[in-house]
Amino acid sequence: MAAPLPPKPSGHPILKHALLFVRNPFQFVEVATAECGDVYRMDLPTLDDIHVLTHPEQLKRVLVTDVDSFGKTEDFQRAFGSGLLSTEGAQWRRQREVMQPLFFRGQIRGYTDEMVKCAERRLATWGDNELLDVEREMRNLTLDVLFATLFGRELTPGEDEGLREAADGLNGWFEPTSWVLPPWVPTPARRDFKQSRKRLKEEVRKLLAENSSRHTPSGGPPDLLSQLQMARDTEKGPQLSTEEIEDQLVTMVFAGHETTAAALGFIWYLLATHPPIRERFHDELSTVLDGDRPAAETLPKLEFTDRIVTEALRLYPPIHTIPRRTDTEVEIDGFRIPAGEQIHLSVIDAHRDKRFYDDPYEFQPDRWTDGSEEELHDFAYIPFGGGRRTCIGREFARLEAKIILATVGQRFQFEWDSSNSLEIEPQMTMRTSNGIPMTITQR
Repeated sequence: MAAPLPPKPSGHPILKHALLFVRNPFQFVEVATAECGDVYRMDLPTLDDIHVLTHPEQLKRVLVTDVDSFGKTEDFQRAFGSGLLSTEGAQWRRQREVMQPLFFRGQIRGYTDEMVKCAERRLATWGDNELLDVEREMRNLTLDVLFATLFGRELTPGEDEGLREAADGLNGWFEPTSWVLPPWVPTPARRDFKQSRKRLKEEVRKLLAENSSRHTPSGGPPDLLSQLQMARDTEKGPQLSTEEIEDQLVTMVFAGHETTAAALGFIWYLLATHPPIRERFHDELSTVLDGDRPAAETLPKLEFTDRIVTEALRLYPPIHTIPRRTDTEVEIDGFRIPAGEQIHLSVIDAHRDKRFYDDPYEFQPDRWTDGSEEELHDFAYIPFGGGRRTCIGREFARLEAKIILATVGQRFQFEWDSSNSLEIEPQMTMRTSNGIPMTITQR
C-alpha cells in the first residue's frame, strides 16, 4: 500500500489556503505546522499543491543526503536565467569554480577598506534627528558596497536611482499576492519584475563594455567583472557564455545586496527595541575600536557584534524559505511526495522551533556562546542554505554586516516609535510592507 500524501491544514472551501497565506505568510506557516506537524501541503486554488518541510532533518535530506532527488524550481530560471542561483549539474559546478576564488576568506578581507568607505559616504548624507526608512537605506548602502567591491564602480548616494529601483524590483515576482497565482497572470509586481530584469540586463552589458579596457589595480583583489570576462576569453575557449555572464551579474546584483540589506534592517530594529543589548553593542564598539575605523585586524574582536548578527539571522532569516521540486517520487516521514511537485524548505520555521531553541521568539545574542552552536542540529540554523549549494557569498555578507554595524554604530543610534508595528511581507527575501522608519540620533 502506497504511503499517503502529506496532510493539509484547514482552509477556505473555495480560496483554500491562498487568503491566509497572502494576508500573513508566517502566521500561516505557524498554524499549518501546529495542525499538521513537520510536513504538510498548501492547497492553492489556481496552482498545484506545494509541500512544506519544516524539520531540520528533512531540510538536511533535501540539501545533502538525497540532494539528487530534488532540483530548482522554474521561478529561479525566470528570475535569474542561467545565473548561479538557478543552474544545476555540470553548468552550476563550472560557474561555481569560476566565481569561488573571489569569495575565499583571505580574498574577502581585501574588501574591508572599500566597505568602510561606502558606509562613510552613506553616513555623510544623514542628519541628526532625521527620520529614515532604515530598510531602504540599508538596500542603498549594500548596493553601493556591491558595486564598489565586486563591480569596480562607485555609486553616488542620491544618484543611480533607476539602477537602484531595478535591483529592488527583482523581488516582485515573489510577492505573496503574485506568488499564489499562475505565472501567466500579469500582476503589477510581475510587470515591475520584468522591467527591472530588462533594466539590469542593460546595466550589466554597459558595465562589461566599460570594463573591457580596465584592469584590476596591482596588488588589489580582482573584481567580479574581470573574473567573468577572463572566463569568457580563455585561450581554450569560453568557460562561460556571454548570456551566462550577464545572468551571473544580474544574480549578483540581487543576491549580493538584497539579503544583507534585509538582515541589517532587522538588526537595527532589534537593537532599537532592546536597549540593554544596544548598550552592550555600543560599549563593545567603544572598547574595541576606540573611535578608529573598523579594520581587518580589529573586526574579529567584535565578538558580541558577531553574536548579534548570528541571532538576527536566526530570528529574521533573509531567505526564509528555500524552494525545490521533486525530480523523483520521494517518501518523507511516512508521507509520499510525487515527482514534479514543488516543495518549500521552511527556514524560518526551523529557526524558531522550540525543540532546538529556548524562547525561540526572543532576541538573545548570548544564546550563541559557550559552544552552543556545536550542540545544535546542523540544519536548525541555515540562513545561508546548506550542503554543496551553501551561499557562495556567506563570508562576504557577514563581513559586510559587521563593518556596516561598526561604522554606523560608532556615530549613530536608531530610535523606534513604539506606536508603530513591524509589518512583514516576505517575498523571496524577508521584507516589510511599510519599511522600517526610525529616527537617527548622533552618539
